[in-house]
Amino acid sequence: MIWPAFVRSFRFQLAAAYALGLATLVGVLAVVQGHVAGERALHDQADTLQTLARSTSVMLADGLAERLREVELLAQSGRWQEGHWPETLEILRRTRSHVSWVGLTDAQGRVIAASGGMLVGQNVAARPWFQAALQGPHTGDVHTAQLLARLLPASPRGEPLRFIDFAAPLRDENRQVVAVLGMHVNWDWPQHIVDSLRSPLARQQGVRVFVFDREGRVIHRPEDVTVQERPIELAPLVRLPSIQTWDDGRDYLTAAVRVVARNAATDLGWTVVVRQPVNLARAGAREAQHAAAVAGSVTAALVALLAWWVVGRLTHPLQRIARAARALRQGELDTPMPVVDGPSEVRELSQALAEMTSSLVRHERELAVANRELEQRVAERTAELTQATESLRRANARLEQLASRDSLTGLPNRRSLTDSLHAEVRRHRRSGQALALVLADVDHFKQVNDTYGHATGDEVLRAVAQALVGGCRVTDLVGRFGGEEFLLLMPDTDLAGARVACEKLRERVQALDGPVPVTMSFGVVSPAQYFATMEEALSAADQALYQAKAEGRNRVCAYEGQPPQAAPVSGFLPLEDA
Repeated sequence: MIWPAFVRSFRFQLAAAYALGLATLVGVLAVVQGHVAGERALHDQADTLQTLARSTSVMLADGLAERLREVELLAQSGRWQEGHWPETLEILRRTRSHVSWVGLTDAQGRVIAASGGMLVGQNVAARPWFQAALQGPHTGDVHTAQLLARLLPASPRGEPLRFIDFAAPLRDENRQVVAVLGMHVNWDWPQHIVDSLRSPLARQQGVRVFVFDREGRVIHRPEDVTVQERPIELAPLVRLPSIQTWDDGRDYLTAAVRVVARNAATDLGWTVVVRQPVNLARAGAREAQHAAAVAGSVTAALVALLAWWVVGRLTHPLQRIARAARALRQGELDTPMPVVDGPSEVRELSQALAEMTSSLVRHERELAVANRELEQRVAERTAELTQATESLRRANARLEQLASRDSLTGLPNRRSLTDSLHAEVRRHRRSGQALALVLADVDHFKQVNDTYGHATGDEVLRAVAQALVGGCRVTDLVGRFGGEEFLLLMPDTDLAGARVACEKLRERVQALDGPVPVTMSFGVVSPAQYFATMEEALSAADQALYQAKAEGRNRVCAYEGQPPQAAPVSGFLPLEDA
């Protein structure tokens, strides 16, 4: 086959070689980059799924412990002797989200008081929660509603009503069981937790959260999953996220975390499992690979055009020399040529060499100019890169600040407070000075939200935060611990000093001239540094706060227990590690 002269030209072949070589290199790099980026994307997404599973498990464990603690404290409060149970139980049901029923039975299982009057007079002695509560505080696993199924509204998802049971015995002065307090929490509670932790973007990317019981049965699944799916292998996921094939035959990037109970009574053996389709987990890497391939193809085309232009510039003098030589050979004597001695072939060679030399000098100058331009371009790109690096550093610093601050009040958030509490405990153990730990909670804040709206509630929280900061010393630390709850650290402050300071803060909050008048309750612990764990110190402050709530709110109560006096400096563990 005879190729056309155009294809056989040096100009075309060199440009084609550049384009083909660069396209091959770009293709190989795109494949390698796609593989590396895909594995990296899977690894990063596995960390994200693991974090979501861990956060969900922590909130489930905390929720179980908190509900059981509420039931225990109410059972131990002694109010069963005062005849206030119907009102107390109804208030408890209305003020606690997801609580469907709260009831009090006598020792034989007959319901004597209940929220909404439901089941009053009926006997529940055969129910597992009642039988277990005769021995002590009890948390029952998820089950379908029995007696309450006909009395409560149906589930919005069309499923049978399911509850978690919390129960505790009421004892007389002889430690004999005289009654049992039971609470049924609606199983829509975990969906609320999942919705609060999972971002809309994660939902769009196919991230779904499941909860399995101790036997590996699905007890919570997403709304858009209509069958009881589960991974083929569940146990290995607790150790390390991996790609698992589920019952639907599809592969998912899957992570699992055990729900670590806060006490034996709430140990239900649950496991939180988070999954995402593998193709969606790798979507970012595929987009990056596609972008790299497109950019490489465009670059290859531009380089080919540049090669075509450069080769044209290089071959043009040779073509002029060849045309001049041919013209001389054809007798065109007007062609400028140097006059040399010798035959016509020598004169043609002399002219060709002269033209070649002139061309080489010209191109050398052009290359020098191009080199200077390239150096200037490199310097400009280096300056741009330095500026971009500095911008990234400032952005990272800003992100770090945002991660440690509450977006609503501007106060330190729970994470920052935990770090500060750990550092202050170590410092006060070394100095021997008392460290006061205070938990403060806005009274009836849910009613403010329900009555005036969340925007007004946010204004109230900001006003309360400003009042607390304005009433504290420079050395004190005030932060938002969660919801309407605030945590205060008062260095070098004993219990009496902390009570006086909190009374002033309580008066400041009560005197606020805001859209809605509010009050605040305070629970004080001092010295707080001798508790073995952060959880114990916070639990003591929470008990004092609960006492303030129980005594009528808008007051300051102190923890009356005695912390250990010889806890080692290094023994205090952060809340997440305790």
